[in-house]
Amino acid sequence: MNPNPLFSMKRTYGIIYTKLNKRSLYLLQGVWILPMKLTQLILQWKAKTNSLFIRLFTSFLIVILLLVSFNYISLAFSKNKLRTEVINYNTLNLKTTTDNYEKHFELIKNQPLNFYFNENVQMLYFDQYSSVNYEIASKTVQDIHQMTRNPQLYLSNVILYYKKNALVLDKSSITKESTYFSKFYFSRDYPLAFWQNQFQDNTPYRVYPPSSFYDVPFHEDFNFLGYEFPLLVKNNWYPDFYMAAFLDVKKMFQAFHLSINDNFFILDGAGRKLFSSSPDAGIGSLPVFEDTKSYIKKDSYYFFYKKGAVSGLTYVNVVPDSYVASQVRLNVSLVTLLIVTIGISIAASILFSMSIHHPIRRILESVKQFNSLVPIRSKINEFNLIGHQIDRIRSDISQKNSQLRSFAYISDLKKIRSNLEMDFSDKPFVFVLFDLTFKKRNEDRTGTEQNWVYYVKEFIDYNFRQQFRDPLTLQIEANQILTFVFMDEPDQSALDALLEKLRQIFEFDKDEGFVTMGVSSLYSSASRMTEAYEETLGLIKQRKLNDSDQIIRSGPAALPNPILLPPQQEQEFYLNLQAGNEAETLQIVQRFLNLLQKREASCDQFYRFAEEIIHKTLKTLSTIQADGLHTVKADSPRECLAGCHTFERLSCFLDEFLREAAGLVNKKKEERDPITSYVIDYMEKHYDGEVTLESMAEKLNITSGYLSTYFKEKTGVNFLDYLNDLRIRKAKEMLLHSSFKIQDVARKAGYHNMNSFNRMFKKFSGITPSEFRKQIHT
Repeated sequence: MNPNPLFSMKRTYGIIYTKLNKRSLYLLQGVWILPMKLTQLILQWKAKTNSLFIRLFTSFLIVILLLVSFNYISLAFSKNKLRTEVINYNTLNLKTTTDNYEKHFELIKNQPLNFYFNENVQMLYFDQYSSVNYEIASKTVQDIHQMTRNPQLYLSNVILYYKKNALVLDKSSITKESTYFSKFYFSRDYPLAFWQNQFQDNTPYRVYPPSSFYDVPFHEDFNFLGYEFPLLVKNNWYPDFYMAAFLDVKKMFQAFHLSINDNFFILDGAGRKLFSSSPDAGIGSLPVFEDTKSYIKKDSYYFFYKKGAVSGLTYVNVVPDSYVASQVRLNVSLVTLLIVTIGISIAASILFSMSIHHPIRRILESVKQFNSLVPIRSKINEFNLIGHQIDRIRSDISQKNSQLRSFAYISDLKKIRSNLEMDFSDKPFVFVLFDLTFKKRNEDRTGTEQNWVYYVKEFIDYNFRQQFRDPLTLQIEANQILTFVFMDEPDQSALDALLEKLRQIFEFDKDEGFVTMGVSSLYSSASRMTEAYEETLGLIKQRKLNDSDQIIRSGPAALPNPILLPPQQEQEFYLNLQAGNEAETLQIVQRFLNLLQKREASCDQFYRFAEEIIHKTLKTLSTIQADGLHTVKADSPRECLAGCHTFERLSCFLDEFLREAAGLVNKKKEERDPITSYVIDYMEKHYDGEVTLESMAEKLNITSGYLSTYFKEKTGVNFLDYLNDLRIRKAKEMLLHSSFKIQDVARKAGYHNMNSFNRMFKKFSGITPSEFRKQIHT
């Protein structure tokens, strides 16, 4: 033991000081370590939240929250409006129903009123004081039957009641009143006395309550005819006669009533029920309806009502209050559905986020091993790795510019607006357009033709690249290939040699098809590409009519316009075809084909002439309703000409076509029936006089309406159109073969008014008489 007290005190203080320093150190370490760990946890949490999965899931939750908020607000708002909407909906439905009934009653009212002026009805009315003319009565019955055949009128029957001779006519019979209303059209609600009393009532129009009508051939043998509305129509000028229409109640209700509730009533002006769709509905008595309202609520029902402006009837639709309340209570179901939808949406968001996140993570893990570069910074970890691959993607994109360049060229030359910006080589260039024609065309060869076009394109591109610098070959249509050749004028001979070489090679495929090559002029600026392209299209149309490969170079344009029959030959063609003169018709067409060949017309001009012949022939056959022409399809004549690649084939095709057409004309002429033959022959002989539908009907002892319908059915044209067409054809003949003045031609053709003649001539010929005569002398 150390006896020195000073030494012992220093030692004691040293131990205490050392312990204090250690505690301070631990305290300082804790002060620094805690924020560092907290910072580390924050960074770890931030790293996790930067995950694509967390970001996607959070975005979905935000969208779901917005949608839920919107739906909740919408439901709260609609709760107060839904009842009003249901009421408005039923009010609108009743308005539509009312309008339908009123329009129909108005239509039915006008039908008998118009029938009052029927000639037969008038004659029967004035003859009722003497014996009945049953021939006129029979015609009247036919007219009534024709009226009731219209299914849109819902007419079961129409009767004409003559008081003096107690005669009743309907759609199928002519009967005395006592027999008709007791046997043929019997109703317990409307006996004979009811119908007789109607002569005393001066009301011009009235709708009576519906009733069941029966046919009673024998005693107590009731055949149900229908449940019908009686609708009476009178004319005060004819007090001893009225008409009654019987409307099918069930059909009208099914057609006009639009509500899903079947409690529907029709009331007369005094509020009495005329019709009830459900008599046993248990609604009780109807309330008193006020004019200022559209609906009334009584007990447990809503009564929607509206008064018709034409008939004065009141239409009532009854909707149970339980139905309206059920529509409002629908909000509870919607809230439940909304909660379920939220749960499903959250689950779907998790699954959808995982379905996106997991594949991307696997892809990145597989890509990561090939990546040694520093990733591009982003708030999403996965995008940091994806961004590293941008340089590689850019290098791949640079290899695809050729396709964009091709598209840019096509857009520019066809004047298609696009957002592509391409620097075109502003050097002299020539366009070569290859038009491929296939000899054998059918649906099974579509793939073969596409393959042929592809191989021809590649072959052309290969040969031009061997000969010229930076050419560009594009397929711009299904059968057209365009080649851009950048060249100087001295290189023209090299281009000609290459095209001749290609032509000789294409000859090996002449069984499959042939190629037309259009070579444009030399253009000095890329701004004229569209002009060059249009030039090559025009050159292709100058192709001659044969099946060999052709090279067409720029130069003086061939005949650009179609060469068609002159007016005189066109008229001769029409007349001979309408007469069925096969030899003369063929001679006109063949003579003109030889003229086209002599003028060295283009293939396009031959085709246009052939199409015009087909069009005129089909128009003539259509006029006389001659069906059965199978040589061509009337809707696509160019398809029929596609196989005519030579003059001989085209001539043979038109020969077969016209022979068949002339045969159909002759066959149709043999089928002409006596009535139309008489009318047509009479027109041919008296077209310059007063020929009317009424006069022809009188000669045939038939009605003008029947003759008009019969003539249209047999010939396919109206009586008046046929007459005007005949007169214009005769006028053309006089203008062609005489020197008469146009006024004299009009008079000789049956027109005494020049305005009418000019109008009809232009309608059937497309030009005026003076223009037609000018064409003859040109």
